[in-house]
Amino acid sequence: MEAVASLKALERAWEEAREGVLLHAEERVIYLNPEAARLLEVTRERVLGKPLLLALRDHRLELLCRSGGQVRLELRGRHLWAKALPGVLLLLDQTAEKQRLEALEESSRVLAHEFRTPVAGMLSLIEALQQGLAKEQEREVLGLLLQEAQRLRRLVEDLPLTRLPGQERTFALEELRPRLERFLAPQLAERSAWITWNTPHTVWANPDAVYQALLNLLDNALKYGPGGEVIVESSQDERGVWLEVRDFGTPLGDYEPLFQPGKRGYHAASVRGSGLGLALVRRLAAGWGGQAYGKAWEGGNAFGLQFPLR
Repeated sequence: MEAVASLKALERAWEEAREGVLLHAEERVIYLNPEAARLLEVTRERVLGKPLLLALRDHRLELLCRSGGQVRLELRGRHLWAKALPGVLLLLDQTAEKQRLEALEESSRVLAHEFRTPVAGMLSLIEALQQGLAKEQEREVLGLLLQEAQRLRRLVEDLPLTRLPGQERTFALEELRPRLERFLAPQLAERSAWITWNTPHTVWANPDAVYQALLNLLDNALKYGPGGEVIVESSQDERGVWLEVRDFGTPLGDYEPLFQPGKRGYHAASVRGSGLGLALVRRLAAGWGGQAYGKAWEGGNAFGLQFPLR
C-alpha cells in the first residue's frame, strides 16, 4: 500500500512539474507529463505506447535518448535544455531566461551608447578649457559643461532609458538647435557639411529624449551621408508633428531593418559604429508615445520622428 501511495504521489508531482518528463522503454513512450506534451507540441493520448520518435519529432532528441547526456537546443521556436537518463528524458523551457539575458545585453549596449554622447561632449569641453580660453568663452564652456553634467545626472536618475519619465513638457523644437550645432560643430567641419533648419513647431515630450534622438539621426546623416547639406524639417497634420532629418545620399532599399539593434546598412560597412543608434531612437520615440521611421524622399534619405498631438 505504501509503495502504491508513493507512486501516486510521484506521479502527481510529475503532473505538476515545470520540467517536462518523458518515460520510455524499448523506444516507445510509456508516460509524459503535461509540460513535456506542451514543449514537444503533442497530445499525450496520441503518443502513449507509440514509437519514441513520434513524440519527439526530432532526431537530436532521439539520439540523446539513446546515448544519454544533456544538451541545449532550439526546438519549434523554444530554447530547451534536455537531459537523458536511461528510460527518462527531462526537458526544461529556457526561452524566457534566454530572452531576459538577450534583453539585458541589449540594455547594456543601449546604456553604453546613451552615456557616450554626454561624456564625449564633456571631454571636448574640458579639452577646450585646458587649451586656454578668454574669460567670456570660458564662462560659456563652463555653462555647457554644466548642462551636459546635468543631462548625465538625469539619465542616471531615469534608468531604464526606455521612457525617460517625469521630464515631459511642451517646448519649441528650435530650443534644441543651439546645443546640437555646438555639439556637432567638429563633425560638421570634418565632413564639410552644414545643417539647414526649418523647425517652427512645438511638441510635448522630454527635451533630453528628443535631443538624444535628433542627435543620433544627425550623427547618422553625417556619418553615412555624402556630406554637404543636411536638412532638419518639421511639419504637422492631423496625426501629429513630424520631425525629419534628410540627407542627399543614395536612397536605401529597406529602412525598417535598420531600427533593429545591431543592424547596419550596406552603406555603413566602412564606418565604425555599434548599430544601436536607430534602435535607441525608436525606443525614445516610443517613450513619448510617438514613432521613428525611415523613408526615401526626392533628394535622398529621410529619418524621422513623430509626436502625437496633445
